[in-house]
Amino acid sequence: MRALLHILVVAVVMMACTDVPIDDQRNDRRLFPPRGLIRGTVTYVGPRPCSRDGHIVGNAVILVFDRRNPPAPNGFAPNAANFVAVPGDVLFANEPRSVAGELFCPPESANIEASAPFAVAPVEPGSYVVAAFYDRRGRFWPTFKFRNLPEAGDLGGGYIDVEDARRNADNLAYSPIYRPVDVGIPQPAPAGAIPDFTIGPYGYVADNIPVSIGRVVPFTRPYFHPRHVDPVTKQETSAEDIGDPLRSPANTTGDPLAVPILAMTQDVHVLAPPSNPTPQAIAAYQDGFQSLKLVWAVGKGEFDDATDPRQPFGFQLPALPPNGKGGLLVFARGGSIPENSAVPALWPQVALVKLANDPERKTDRQSLVVQGTQEETLVTGKPPGPFVVIQGITLLDDSLARTMSGAAPSAPGVAALRDHVTALVRPAALCFDPRRVDLGGVLVTPHLTGQSADGSGERPLFDEQATARPPVREIRRGCLPTGRYAISLVYPTGQSWTVPNESGGCSSAEGTVALGDRVGRCTQKPRSVLLSQGSRGVVEIIGPSQAGIDSGICAEFPVPPECQTPP
Repeated sequence: MRALLHILVVAVVMMACTDVPIDDQRNDRRLFPPRGLIRGTVTYVGPRPCSRDGHIVGNAVILVFDRRNPPAPNGFAPNAANFVAVPGDVLFANEPRSVAGELFCPPESANIEASAPFAVAPVEPGSYVVAAFYDRRGRFWPTFKFRNLPEAGDLGGGYIDVEDARRNADNLAYSPIYRPVDVGIPQPAPAGAIPDFTIGPYGYVADNIPVSIGRVVPFTRPYFHPRHVDPVTKQETSAEDIGDPLRSPANTTGDPLAVPILAMTQDVHVLAPPSNPTPQAIAAYQDGFQSLKLVWAVGKGEFDDATDPRQPFGFQLPALPPNGKGGLLVFARGGSIPENSAVPALWPQVALVKLANDPERKTDRQSLVVQGTQEETLVTGKPPGPFVVIQGITLLDDSLARTMSGAAPSAPGVAALRDHVTALVRPAALCFDPRRVDLGGVLVTPHLTGQSADGSGERPLFDEQATARPPVREIRRGCLPTGRYAISLVYPTGQSWTVPNESGGCSSAEGTVALGDRVGRCTQKPRSVLLSQGSRGVVEIIGPSQAGIDSGICAEFPVPPECQTPP
């Protein structure tokens, strides 16, 4: 018996010493390919952190973006490819902290320096940029648009050109130069192009990446709620004004919570710039555009809920001057808009971004999912479509003539603060392959010429040669892609605000929106709903004109294939 037991033990040991078979031949989702990792050290230089209950408040948030589509204002990325949050307790391991239940922030003193390691994984093969900020209030919440970016008082940075940042230390409108982080082995590519990358069987580590955080964010995010001013009656409608049900191609149920603040036909035709720019001709040219009025803060009656610390929102909404430093900063960007050298370009940028098609509002009830993202497939059940953007023209004090006069402030100071900004909606859309935004997009517009605003005859609507520069790869005549477009304001710091956002609606787990006297409420998990931030705050591009000289344009010049979603 003992001999038999000895034989069995020896056999088991011999089996254990042989090679373990590796099942690496599967062609299914149970086999995960090798991925990459970005690793380094984050260094903070700034004021001492706040603390509460024996813990440091806040996190160092490190965000990884595809270099082919970086974050605003240099790109259009709606979210990061991946991120990591280094807790304040780790970054400031040796920093004293308060054990009291109330928030304690040390008095201002000399800056301190702290550092900690970080690692972001998994990362697909590619070239990336790394942005970062320290969330001093501890409010970062990556899945919510109203809590996923730095706020006033936070500190920004990233893997950046530190010397260039130092030279621009006093420039409040500074946008840092991000250094690339390559994950994988580069493949052959044309000169100047970002190559494809591959990762071998053992993965890839981009190591020793130094991330710096030290630039105080000087102003709030550009909080706004959208309004539309009727060009004839001048009557204003606001996103929080919920009216009667009204059907449209992108809202087939007629949900009153999703009736767009502005609807525009896909073959919209504007006047051409006047050859003789008199005040009357400039005014006529401006009136030929559809426009949006983007008003600081939230709708009437929503302020208390938007700023109440007991609610999940916590918007930073200081009073307008002279009582505070709230408002939207409207100031010169330097240079002119691409299509017309006589019109200066202004901050904030205004961008309309096409949302995933969900006409029955079954999946994306809050109108949050951007077309061209992986989340779009969860809504449509189809591969992601093109990434589509309509860029607005920011006006100074509601006036194109005043904008053209060059009166805009040159920097984002108190003189630049406004209680609202008006933007003209360009009759043109940029359509990108979401995988290769760096290659530029197809600019589609239904018309290339129009009647001059001064009555001098047919003229080009824009300077094609000046317009055909990055990010425009090609100009194509065709009708605009139909659907719902979210509205975003962007500052040069990368701070932005988008409507619709989560504060304006209820997720499926929270129930439906019940209307109230001031704000709405979610029926299943009661919380306030800021209707001015909800699904009405979109521009909907609808079908073509049914009458007039432009009624057949979309048959002759349909939406280009580069702008269409998969069938």
